[in-house]
Amino acid sequence: MQTPLQVTFRGIAHSDTLVTHLQQRVERLERIFDRIVSCHVVVELEGQHHHDDRCRFTIHVGLPEHELMVNNAPRGEHSFEDATAKADRAFDDAESQLEQWVGRLRERRHEHMRTST
Repeated sequence: MQTPLQVTFRGIAHSDTLVTHLQQRVERLERIFDRIVSCHVVVELEGQHHHDDRCRFTIHVGLPEHELMVNNAPRGEHSFEDATAKADRAFDDAESQLEQWVGRLRERRHEHMRTST
């Protein structure tokens, strides 16, 4: 990645353990596409009550001439999962979006090669 992972905590205490986990998940994204430009993860408390442990993960993945964004808010029975599990669900969504984008990129290249010959 051209720019190191950036993690922002809003309304929730910084966690080195969570940052390490997020770095591992970004490495998985890089295995799908090795030209990721940047990744910024925002971890923020959902709502105004500090006793409420629901947090939201927003992931911005910068790609050449494109950006992916995942906004993974707590919902239903998953609201009170631990932060690592919530991060995993958000990164699963990011991986899915990235795989779809890479697939479309390959299709365009193949189409371009077919029409160029």
